[in-house]
Amino acid sequence: MRIKKYIHVKIEIDENELFNDIDSDEFGWENILDDTVVSRLKDVLFVMNLAYPGCIHVYKSVVFRDGRQLPIRFAYSSDISSWVYEDCKWLVFESLSIQQCWDWITSKTSFLSYISRTPIDRALFALSYESVAKEDMYIFYVMLGIEAIYNDGSNKEDSIMEQLRRKAQALLGQLPRKAIKSLNEMYGMRSKLVHGSANIYKCWPSEDYEEEEYEQLSVERKFMVTATGLLLATIQKFIKANANTLSETVTVELK
Repeated sequence: MRIKKYIHVKIEIDENELFNDIDSDEFGWENILDDTVVSRLKDVLFVMNLAYPGCIHVYKSVVFRDGRQLPIRFAYSSDISSWVYEDCKWLVFESLSIQQCWDWITSKTSFLSYISRTPIDRALFALSYESVAKEDMYIFYVMLGIEAIYNDGSNKEDSIMEQLRRKAQALLGQLPRKAIKSLNEMYGMRSKLVHGSANIYKCWPSEDYEEEEYEQLSVERKFMVTATGLLLATIQKFIKANANTLSETVTVELK
């Protein structure tokens, strides 16, 4: 038996605001509206993934606007997020509602715009690449998101990993040694990507992967799952506290 599932989303768009600086007759306002509807639908799927990491995966889609089927097709993946429950059992995820996440993302961030403006925006935008980035390149994005939150550049003496370890443990609780080790190794891979010394996969594969390449993908996936779990758990803390800034306070105790 084949079960069809539908997602009904009410999207209100101010056409005057949307076409404020655009000649809608020249560009075709119908096409712009179609793209805007699909973009907002992806935003909804992203928010669902914040509330319940890994809960949504779209292989193919058919989207309607005002009863008209759009010519746009898209897929949405949160595979990596769904693996965090198996591989990151040391993380405790929050119990959040989709409405709570949507209210936070619309009031405390600029996620619905096209470019980030704050550290938390950059973390969210980086996480959005989970649905489209190739696995070797997603390492770069997920680390970018983590650094956006935990590395504020205010303490020049601390390394990035030291700031991450200290602040993450203050926010999330004690990180196990294997998690710190994985993040250290993943940061090393990210640095190699940035500096051009890491081997990367072609955008479109021309032949099957060799066995050793599958092994490399397996190692990279382990690091990605750890870092994605850390980023998701961190963002959930922001949502629960209805906050958009991470500040660090040093406490001195006299005995």
